[in-house]
Amino acid sequence: MARSLKEKLGSMNATSGAARRIAPEVGLLERTHIEPISDALAAMDGQTLGRIGLKTPFSLDRAVFLDTETTGLGGVGTVAFLVGLGTVDSGQMAVRQYLMKSYADEPALLEAVAEALRGRDILVTFNGRSFDAPLLDGRYTMCRMENPLEGARHLDLLHPARRVWKLRLQKCNLGRLEEEILGTPREHDLPGSEVPERFFEYLKCGDLALLEDVIEHNRRDILSLGALLAKLHQTYAAPASQPDQLDLFSMGLAMERQGELQEARACYRLAAVPPSSLTAMTGRRYAGEANYHLSMLARREGDFLEAEGVWREMAARGQLGAKPHVELAKLYEHKRRDPRSALQHTKRALQLIEDEDERALLEHRARRLIAKIEKIKMGDI
Repeated sequence: MARSLKEKLGSMNATSGAARRIAPEVGLLERTHIEPISDALAAMDGQTLGRIGLKTPFSLDRAVFLDTETTGLGGVGTVAFLVGLGTVDSGQMAVRQYLMKSYADEPALLEAVAEALRGRDILVTFNGRSFDAPLLDGRYTMCRMENPLEGARHLDLLHPARRVWKLRLQKCNLGRLEEEILGTPREHDLPGSEVPERFFEYLKCGDLALLEDVIEHNRRDILSLGALLAKLHQTYAAPASQPDQLDLFSMGLAMERQGELQEARACYRLAAVPPSSLTAMTGRRYAGEANYHLSMLARREGDFLEAEGVWREMAARGQLGAKPHVELAKLYEHKRRDPRSALQHTKRALQLIEDEDERALLEHRARRLIAKIEKIKMGDI
């Protein structure tokens, strides 16, 4: 006699439930991947790394490239279930990965990471200053363990990457940088947003195969950190050598912030070169911005001849509206003692100005210049 539908369903549920409830293993899973480093990574120098953000001496054999895979985006209860560490010795990078198979393995994972970090006091991450480092610090505290990262010098590559490429790329996550800057787009990669769910699925069924994509994702992140650091070093070593106009302007801003004004002026000069007909509107806009920053640096250094030339060029090319005319009016009134030329540029600025407060200031300047010109006429008589 055939079994009832209820009995069949009960049998199926019992079988599938048994498959789903395989208990996860206990203990750490450790993986090691080794490959040669690039010549560019091996040839880095401390002065350029200072421009990037590491102001203390750098040595590759004291550095560790770190990335974590976590159960969430931070906050109470977020755990780093996988920690990847990249270290360089004898021209090779060893990527060591530590995966906890259950929450009970967290102390063992943290202890293994601490041991791997011994003798390494330079931390290289991507957004690690805001995420990975604070998260690990909290986990070491929760487990009542000493944090091996405490006191380490930290080079977070997100910030120097944004300074040079965000204006052009807008989005500056690691995947975007791999695709547009490093030329190594990922195929068949697990999106980072799916990582926590993979770990939770694994905890339910105990199937480590679910985490293979996570482990590979983490390994590639570590290797990309090395490639990105080498690329950033090349970029910051020669700020004025960027092929893209927006990157040149961004490097000018970066060099100016760091007080390297000659490098900044070189970048601004190149970024201000008239773009070709194929260049986007943003390129034309930032050519004007580059000229304006160049003129301000020249004025700050007392090079009024170059500043005047740049403002005249901006005025001729119609860059930034009234700005170059306002600066020329100031120059001719206060430095050249030429109120007639100053008045001419003030009137031109008034034709272009939109802000009412700025218009009032220009009108006041015009009245003052007219009064000066009248005094000169009276003196001539």
